[in-house]
Parts: sequence; C-alpha cells; structure tokens
Amino acid sequence: MDRILRALKWLWGTSWPLYAALVLSSNLIGAVGIMLFIRYLLPLPELQELELGWLTLTTLGVLYVGFAIIVAVGATLLLFRPVLDWQRDPDRHDPNMVRYLVMRIPIYQAIVCAVVWGIGIAIAVGVIAATSGQTALVVGIALILAAAVIVLLTYLQAERMVRPVAAAALAQRFEDATLEPPITHRLRITWIMTTAAPVVGILLLIAGQRAGFFTDRAADLDWAVFALSITALITGYIGTSLSTASVTDPIHELQDAVTRVRRGDHDVRVDIYDGSEIGVLQAGFNEMMRGLKERQRVRDIFGQYVGSEVAERALEERPQLGGEDRKVAVLFIDVIGSTGFAVNHSPEEVVTELNKFFDVVVDVVHRNKGVINKFQGDAALAVFGAPLNVNDATSWALTAAREMRSELRELRLQAGIGVAAGHVVAGNIGGHDRFEYTVIGDAVNLAARLTEMAKDTPGRVLTNAATLRSANEAEQRRWTTLKSVELRGRNKMTQLARPVRSTMADRA
Repeated sequence: MDRILRALKWLWGTSWPLYAALVLSSNLIGAVGIMLFIRYLLPLPELQELELGWLTLTTLGVLYVGFAIIVAVGATLLLFRPVLDWQRDPDRHDPNMVRYLVMRIPIYQAIVCAVVWGIGIAIAVGVIAATSGQTALVVGIALILAAAVIVLLTYLQAERMVRPVAAAALAQRFEDATLEPPITHRLRITWIMTTAAPVVGILLLIAGQRAGFFTDRAADLDWAVFALSITALITGYIGTSLSTASVTDPIHELQDAVTRVRRGDHDVRVDIYDGSEIGVLQAGFNEMMRGLKERQRVRDIFGQYVGSEVAERALEERPQLGGEDRKVAVLFIDVIGSTGFAVNHSPEEVVTELNKFFDVVVDVVHRNKGVINKFQGDAALAVFGAPLNVNDATSWALTAAREMRSELRELRLQAGIGVAAGHVVAGNIGGHDRFEYTVIGDAVNLAARLTEMAKDTPGRVLTNAATLRSANEAEQRRWTTLKSVELRGRNKMTQLARPVRSTMADRA
C-alpha cells in the first residue's frame, strides 16, 4: 500500500495528470457534443418517434462513456508504463526502447482513442440498425466524422503535452526522423479532420435531405447546418493552432538560440522533442554547436601554444611554407642566472618561478599589441607588427620593454631585455608536416645581442639609436642614448639607448 501511495504521489508531481485531464476532457466534450447533435439537431423522424428506443440508446451511451474512460485510462497506463518506470529510474531501462516509445506516445494515444470510439460507434450503429437501417447509417456517419475530429485533436494535444518527456528521452541522441508524421502530412491531416470533416457533414446533410433521409422541411436543417458551421470554426481554429504551434514553437526556440550564439554564448542547446523533420533541425543545431564549441576549444588550445593571432590566421586560411617581408619591432627577454637558479632549486620551484615570470611577460606583450612568437627555455621572443599589422609597432615594443622592467622587479627571476626594429621575413618555417610561424632577420639577431648586453647594464633594458628614432616623440623622450659599442658577431658600431628614470621622463 505504501508503495502504491508513493507511486501516486510521484505521479501527481509530474505532468501526466494534466496530460490525462486534457485528453479525457476533449474526448468527453466531443462525445457529449455529438450525442446532443444527433438527439436534438438531426431531423430524423424515426429517431424522434422512438423515444423509448432513444432513451435506451442515451442510457447506453452514458454507460459506454464511463466504460470507455476506464478502458482508455487502463490501456494508456499499460501502454506507457515503461515510460513512467523510466522516469522514476532511468538507469534501469534501455534508452533506445524508451526513446522510441516516448516519441510514439501521441500516435499510440490517438490509436487508443480511435479504438474506443470505434467500439462505441459499432455498438450505437448496431442498436439503431435493429430498428432503422437508414437512421443507423446517418448516425454512424455523424459519429465517424466526430471521432475523426476528436482523434486528431487528441493526437495534437498529446504531442504538445509530451514534449518535456520527449526532450529528456532525446537528450543524448536523435537518429530517426520517422517517429512522427512529416510536417506536411500533419498539417494536411489537421485541415481534413478539423475543417473538412464538419464541412463534409454539412454537404451530407444537404444531400441526405434531397435523398429523403431527413424531413422535407428545409428549416429543420438550419440549426444542424449552423451547429456544424460553428464546429468547423472552433475545431479548425484549435487544430490549426496546435499544428502550427508544433512547427513555430521549435522555430522560435531555434531563433532564440541563434540570437544567443550571435551574442557569444557557445553553450547553447535546444531541446529535441519532435520526431519529424523538426527534430532533425533541433539535433542538427545541437550538433553544430558541439562542433563550434570544439572548434573554439581547439582555437583556444592552439592559441595558447602559438599565440591567438597565429591560431586565428591558421584556422581561417590554409598555412603555406614561406614568408613575407615585414617591418616589425622585436623584443627579446632572457632570464639572468637561470643555470645557477636551476642548480640551487628543485625543478618544481624552477617551473613555478618561470611561469610567474612569463605570465608577466605575456600580459605586458599582449597589452601592447604584441605577439609572443616563441619561448626558448628561459627566454622569450615577442614580435610587434606581425602577423597582424600594428601602427607604430616600434613605440609599442619600447613601451612594453619599459613596463616589463617595472613589473618584473618584485619577482625572484630577473632578465635582460633588448628591443630592435627592422625588416624581417615573417612566415611559416619548417617542413610540410611540421612548421611554425616565426620571424627571421637582422632585427631578431640585434635584439638578442642587446639582451645579452642589457644583463650587465643598469635598468637591464636596451635598444639601439636607429630603433629609437623610428618611435614616436613621446616614447623617444622616455629614453636616453648611450655610447656606441660593437656587439658580438657584428662588424659595425651600434649606439645604445636605455629608458630614463620614471621621474625624469615624467618631467620631460
């Protein structure tokens, strides 16, 4: 008993009670409506004269409605019990079986409804046929048309109400687009059942009167025709609204999802609850978002290794070996005494300090529109002006060098910094199977030599006079020229320059 009470309590907390109430109410309203229509609006002389027979038929109809409710509820619970059990304990059921059954719920519910109505029609026609075969034919046609409308509305209501359950069942995978009728068939059947059926009833009334099925007075048909016209308007509107909503609701959800994606939200997904072409669109959108998210993940990881600018360029166009002449500024930074530091500290401490060091370097370079081209052990090479063009790249590189000097002061690792500007070849260097984007030229070599000398220079930041002259005036005032020296590996004199003290630069 406790188990039954717990099951009922769980069931009441789901959407199934509302589902059952809507399905039963539509069938009850349809049954009562068609019984009243036959009894009071159809001009059947035989039916009007057989009051005792009609009373028996009415009583039988009421009894059958009660019986039909019990049978329909029992058949529905028996048919959909695996779905209820799956909702209570998803891990103990085959997801493929549940997925198929959930998407078939509207069709199965419509079949149950059609069977119940079919049995009732057979009983009613059989009882009336014992008295009048002509009256039985008219009543049978009226009941069949009413049943067609109610069965279709039952399907549309079930399809709409079962969406949350279908979304849960199809959350992991959607593979079959034939679990529900195609959209075109759904819309056409809706028109036939909810609009054409009542109109056919009106035409049959007129044809039946001329054939002698009804009374000779045309006025006797007025109320029947009026009732069928109102029915066509009401059922046509309800059916069209439900069938249209089955198409427009997922489209609006997709539209909202696309809007969110345009705003930068890449975690968007839509629920899949339709077993037709709409479900294919919903599943396709989610698959597209998974691909987009994976592409973004690859882009982010790729960018962490080669730089976001290089990654963007590689993903947007097919990389090819070779390079192009570019005017750039190069910043080279190398840790001082890294060998001794590695000897006196554990590898973990060395890695930790290097990460702190390079975190500052990367932040300063990116803040000044530069690109970290590569890390070389305890050194790093930054490029300003490639692969993306940057206005006044030399000034940005010199600014980055000054800011880097200031922000590295509090760290345990110190470094020499060299900046040089000039023409280089920037492009992909390597083999066809493995290459990297880099810059090659005299400016790179000059920056490396300046870095070596900067390690023994106060301030530990150096550039050459030619590079300084290509910067803007504001940046030039923050540097001062030094003597000319011959750098290692170069056969000409190079005039050096280093940043002035901050207070002097500010006064200037």
